[in-house]
Amino acid sequence: MTVRLGVTLPQFSDDARRAVQAAQSAEAVGLDSVWLFDHLWPLTGGRDRMMLEGWSTLAAVAAATERITIGTLVTRSTLRHPALLAKMAATVAAIAPGRLIVGLGSGDHKSRSENEAFGIPYHSGVDRTDQLRSTAEVCRSFWDAAAFSHTDDFVTVEKLPASPKPPGAPKLWIGGRGDAALAIAADIGDAWNGWSGSAKHLAEDAARVRTAAGERPVGITWGGQVSFGAGDPASLAQRHKDPYLVSGPPEALVQSLSDYVAAGAEHIILTQVGHWSEEVQEALGTEVGPALKSL
Repeated sequence: MTVRLGVTLPQFSDDARRAVQAAQSAEAVGLDSVWLFDHLWPLTGGRDRMMLEGWSTLAAVAAATERITIGTLVTRSTLRHPALLAKMAATVAAIAPGRLIVGLGSGDHKSRSENEAFGIPYHSGVDRTDQLRSTAEVCRSFWDAAAFSHTDDFVTVEKLPASPKPPGAPKLWIGGRGDAALAIAADIGDAWNGWSGSAKHLAEDAARVRTAAGERPVGITWGGQVSFGAGDPASLAQRHKDPYLVSGPPEALVQSLSDYVAAGAEHIILTQVGHWSEEVQEALGTEVGPALKSL
């Protein structure tokens, strides 16, 4: 198994050029993928902090790169009508054929204030994961069929023409650790993504996904935060309020990430804590990524 390594792009600003340039740099240093979040304001810092919208930024990244995989980690299923989201994704895939991964999740209680501020319905409880499944099914149908109809408690479309049809349809990853999200990944997803948590936890959830999927192949992916360089790991984890923060120089990062590879992770996505640094991204691409591929 060849492990792929990706990074999230600097998105917490009003300068889209910075995100595009970071994507081009990631491609140049050999990273496998770049990712954008799908929030309307940052989870930390509040609604007044600047943040680029993910999908429109991703279209710019698609046009400005040539080889690197691009994606969302993760698109919130409630923020857009599912058929509109499917068409948006197909359009970005047409700009970057064969390079788009749509990470899709339901969000959680932290997302409620964003939805309500923008006048978008927020689903809670069972409705939230049922709506995630509905969105995943609509996206699959849109990407796979010339036209399709779909009716459930959340959306109704009748004989909808599905275009564009890029030569490389988007891949679909399902994010989330609840039973329902794992089941959706097993039934519909190309892969499942676990965010943060221990390697042991990842291995347990990966086993559940694979058991539920049976003979259907479903990839296992993991994402988490990284702090590069010197510093006591426990202190860094406490400061950044993430007990599973991966920290240290390149050799320490490789050692920590190898535990997630052993747990089944085939694609790892890292987001820098604090201020984004091109130097850190370069080290991930030139030192950490090649070392993971040699495991």
